[in-house]
Amino acid sequence: MRAIWDNLKGLYSLLVGMKITILFLFSPRKTVHYPRKVVERENLENYRGPLELTRGKEDAGKTPCVSCQLCVKACPGNCLTVVKSKEGKNPQTWLYDFSYCCLCGACVETCPTGALAFSHRVYMVTKTREELVLDLLKDLKERTEKKEEPNKGLKNKS
Repeated sequence: MRAIWDNLKGLYSLLVGMKITILFLFSPRKTVHYPRKVVERENLENYRGPLELTRGKEDAGKTPCVSCQLCVKACPGNCLTVVKSKEGKNPQTWLYDFSYCCLCGACVETCPTGALAFSHRVYMVTKTREELVLDLLKDLKERTEKKEEPNKGLKNKS
């Protein structure tokens, strides 16, 4: 009797798996065939791209980062380098090595000022590993000069 019950449970499990497979077989595809198509910005809402510094509320060209080093301590990949400036709290240097980043979000979650967010840069291509070391202060300045809209993606509690 036990063997029959085990066989029925196995058959039920097989049928559930086949149902899921058949539903996904006939559902619309989610793959984008690049370069013929690109991903729309609306579909990047939960995408975790390379980190970027958020803009300050008073001055859009400055970051709310106070160089507390909590993000550096929380990072398991040791991909962040923050050097505090001598004259104030603002960082002098903010380097991010994307080649070591596992995109876990520990740094974004621990930032008390909400200075870090994930970007939506999907098409980031480099030829050398050195190009993956990003200067986030320089990037913030360039984004401010281009007047790009702020990242509305996964931000910390700002």
